Amino acid sequence: MIRQKFLPSIFTVLNLFSGFLALLQIFQGHYITAVTLILVAAVFDSLDGQIARLTRQTSDFGIEFDSLADMVSFCLVPAVLINELFVADLGFLGGIISFFPLLFGGVRLARFNLHATAEKKPYFTGMPVPASAITIGGYIWFHYKIFGNYGNSKILLPLVIVLSFLMVSHIRFIAKPNLSFRKGPAALARTLFALSAVLAVLIFNGYAIFPIMMILIITHLLQWLIGYEEPRMPLVRRRIK
Repeated sequence: MIRQKFLPSIFTVLNLFSGFLALLQIFQGHYITAVTLILVAAVFDSLDGQIARLTRQTSDFGIEFDSLADMVSFCLVPAVLINELFVADLGFLGGIISFFPLLFGGVRLARFNLHATAEKKPYFTGMPVPASAITIGGYIWFHYKIFGNYGNSKILLPLVIVLSFLMVSHIRFIAKPNLSFRKGPAALARTLFALSAVLAVLIFNGYAIFPIMMILIITHLLQWLIGYEEPRMPLVRRRIK
């Protein structure tokens, strides 16, 4: 029982440690390694929540500790990475933009904690901070694979601004896709996409992550625009009585 109690926190510590190592790699100029560690931290972040629910060890302490780890791995690390790579020559304005992932990510986590419950919801309100960090890291890795450099500030900085506002928006982002081969065409399409995405990341890593994240972001934005968000509801017009 004691081991079960501390098991989720062990994965939270590993998440935090991955973020710490990512910061060290940035300061040493190993930027792709830092991006890889963001992905490792995201895996640990996913596991701590899953294990906490499976072992029924969710607690206020666990929620707060998890947010602290996320603040480092998915808010501070991207902010420092952006500052090191893209805004050193932009002065005060560049510093402000590089601060956005930390600022808006912190607001996103604080809002999440206010409404956090032991019951897992099918959606998040606002873009999760790991998704934002993976998108930023994915762009850097993708550009490095294709062009041999870390990207263009004229592309990344507007992307950072968009991601920052998505984190504090009220747009619903799916928490866990309902994967099934037998629940209709929509569920089948989601299942095939999820399996293809995992396979693509495992095989093509840096080439695949950023395109996959952009597909997910654009899909959620389109669903928000047409009023079709999580939880999935049939597109039926209400009758006016």
